[in-house]
Amino acid sequence: MWGGRFDAGPDPEMFALTASIEVDIALLGADAAATKAHARVLEKAGLLTADEVTAVDGALDELVAQWRAATLFPAPGDEDVHSLVERTLTESLGETGRKIHAGRSRNDLIATDVRLYSKDAAAALGDAVRGLIGALADRAEAHTETVMPGFTHVQPAQPVSVGFHLAAHGFAFARDLSRIERAGEAADVNVLGAGALAGTTLPLDATIATKELGFASMFDNAMDAVADRDFVCDLLYATSLLGVHLSRLAEEIVLWASPAFRFARVPDQWSTGSSMMPQKRNPDMAELIRGRAAPAIGDLNSMLVLLKGLPLAYDRDMQEDKELLFRSVERALGCVQGMTAMIGGLTFDEARLAAASEDGAMWATDLAEILVSRGVPFREAHETVGRLVASLEKSGAPIDEELLLAAHTSFERGDLAATRPAQGMMARTSHGGTAPERVREQVKELRSRVAG
Repeated sequence: MWGGRFDAGPDPEMFALTASIEVDIALLGADAAATKAHARVLEKAGLLTADEVTAVDGALDELVAQWRAATLFPAPGDEDVHSLVERTLTESLGETGRKIHAGRSRNDLIATDVRLYSKDAAAALGDAVRGLIGALADRAEAHTETVMPGFTHVQPAQPVSVGFHLAAHGFAFARDLSRIERAGEAADVNVLGAGALAGTTLPLDATIATKELGFASMFDNAMDAVADRDFVCDLLYATSLLGVHLSRLAEEIVLWASPAFRFARVPDQWSTGSSMMPQKRNPDMAELIRGRAAPAIGDLNSMLVLLKGLPLAYDRDMQEDKELLFRSVERALGCVQGMTAMIGGLTFDEARLAAASEDGAMWATDLAEILVSRGVPFREAHETVGRLVASLEKSGAPIDEELLLAAHTSFERGDLAATRPAQGMMARTSHGGTAPERVREQVKELRSRVAG
C-alpha cells in the first residue's frame, strides 16, 4: 500500500508493533461504506465506470458478509482494515481494485470510518440510556408516596420518597443523554475528500460522499479534518460522566442492599454468593458498574494526553484512539443495560424505609420553617430547633407536644404532626420538591425527554 518508496519491507517486529488490524477490523463495515461512497466520487470524476462501481459494491458486500459471518480472516500482510479492504478488492477485481484509493488517504479514510462508528455508537448509547431513564421513571412513579430518609454527608437529612430519589438519578442520566446526542452530532461531519492533509489535484466532489454516507455536513479545512479527534473526546467524555453517574447509583444500591440499611433487595438474577461464606448475597453487578467508572475516566484522560502534543496534521499516535473509543462504548453499553435490569428488579422494604425515616430528627427543618412562617427570623428558628434536637439527644426522649410547645412560644398545638416523616415529605410542594404531585411532574418531564 505504501512500499514503492522503500528498498526493503518493514522489519517483522516493526510490522507486528505497528499493525492495528486486530483492533480496527471493527470498522470494516464503515470502511466498506466509505469505499462505496468514494467509488461514486471517482465515477463522477470519470475515474471509474458505472460497471466498475457495481463490481466494487458487490465485492464489498461479499467482504462484509464474510466478516459478519465470522469467516473473514486477515492475511499476514494486512496492516489495518484499509489494507485488508484494498487487498481484497484488488484480488477480486484486479485493476479496478488498484484504482479505488485515488484521491484519498488512509488519513481521511480512518477519520471518516471513526466518525461513522461514533455516530452509530452515540445512537446505540442514547437508546440504552433512554431505556434506563424509562425504568427509573416507572419505578419512581410507583413509589411517589414511599417515604425514605434523604441524606447529606451520608447522615439523615430530610424525609423524601423513593420516587423522588430515583427521579433525581433519572435527571442525571437525562443530562448524559443530551451529552451523548451532542457527541453524535459532533461526529456527523464528512471528512472524506480531505486526502492526506491538503486535499487533492483530482476533480473530486466531496459533497457526493457526504450525501452517500448520510453526514449532516462536511469539513471546511482539509488539514483540520484529518487531525480532528474532538468528536472522539466528546463521546469519551459523555461515556466517562455516564460512568460516574452509574457509579453513584450503583453505590447507593450497594448500601441499600446491605444489612446495615436493608432498604432494598437486589434480585437473585443480579446477585452472587461467596465461595466460602454460605450466607453471603453480594450485589456484584452494582459493584462492577461502580468499578468500571474508573477505566472510563482513564480512557478519556488517555485520549486527551494522546492528543495534547500532536503537531498538525495526522500523526500515527492517533492509531491508539480506536481501542480507547471501542472499549469505552462497549463498557458503557454493558453497564447501562445491567443497571436497567437491576433497577427493574429492585424490591424496596417499605416498612424498613419508613422506620429509618423516624431516625435523625429529620423533622428539624420543618419545625424551623413553621416558626419562620409565623414571623420568627430564620436564624432564631434554626437555633431554637437546634437546641430542641440537642436536648432530645441528651435525654433520649422522643419529641412530644409538651416539649415542642416549651421550645418556643410560637409553636402551637397540632404542630407535632410536622414531625411525621410522611407529612414532611408530602409538605414539600415547592418546584422540584418531594410532594407526590411534584414527583409525578418530574416523572412526566423525564418521559418527555426520553421521547425527545
